[in-house]
Amino acid sequence: MCLIAWAVAPATATPLWVAANRDEQWDRPTLPFQAWPLPDGTTVWSGRDVLAGGTWLAFGARGRVAMLTNVRAWPPEPPRARSRGALVTAWLAEDAPATWTAFARQHAAAEYNGCNLVLGDVLHGQWAWITNRDPAHHQGADAASDTPLEHVGGWWGRALPPGRYALSNAALDTPWPKVRRLKTALSTALAAADHPSADDALLRALQTHLPHPDARQHVEASPFVHLPSRRYGTRSSLIARWDRHGTLTVAEWTYDSPSGPAAIESAVQRRISIDWWGMPTSS
Repeated sequence: MCLIAWAVAPATATPLWVAANRDEQWDRPTLPFQAWPLPDGTTVWSGRDVLAGGTWLAFGARGRVAMLTNVRAWPPEPPRARSRGALVTAWLAEDAPATWTAFARQHAAAEYNGCNLVLGDVLHGQWAWITNRDPAHHQGADAASDTPLEHVGGWWGRALPPGRYALSNAALDTPWPKVRRLKTALSTALAAADHPSADDALLRALQTHLPHPDARQHVEASPFVHLPSRRYGTRSSLIARWDRHGTLTVAEWTYDSPSGPAAIESAVQRRISIDWWGMPTSS
């Protein structure tokens, strides 16, 4: 997952709203968004990486949410022993710890390539962002940020109060053009939350393709990524809303990625509703 914007707004008609694009190698096998069981029997809803068995954005039966992006490094890091996608499912498992700090202590940061994790618990109204790379050294990050971070077991992180956030392949809310674009679209959607077309601004932003001859500038500016020379790009888009009636509605668009922007017109759309009835919108 390479671009995410989300809003946590407990006192509104939509306590949780998520919009995201997943960018990946075209040849990496993937299953679409669906319900599937973890080894301990916990049900999760997500797409799935067939190669490593993990995922990049998932909702758990216990009201938990986890979202993952890679942290860009140059030169690229050699592969580490553990798959980052397993961190997502670890947060959703039945025996997962209650706090992000306890979670960080359970997972050795050095065993994973650079990543960002957003860990949410809608049942208890708790959210956090963590990363295993010093945010001051993320490419494009605002090193002058004065937001205090805790350093726990090789992870940097902080709790997130209700608000609007966006994340790509650098630190939280790093103002890459595509990050700003999607966060602005999220604000537009929130302002029209009760309108049937509320998702339209988000989908337009997610499917915006801005070509550029420089790959780095392309991936920082274009929400929809297409790098045919690397056989890499946007594989899917997702919009999820949890409403005050307790229903989580998820729409996913999957693309024939080698077709580039033309794939947007022929995207396969899936929609699923998950009953999260009874979960409070805040603690």
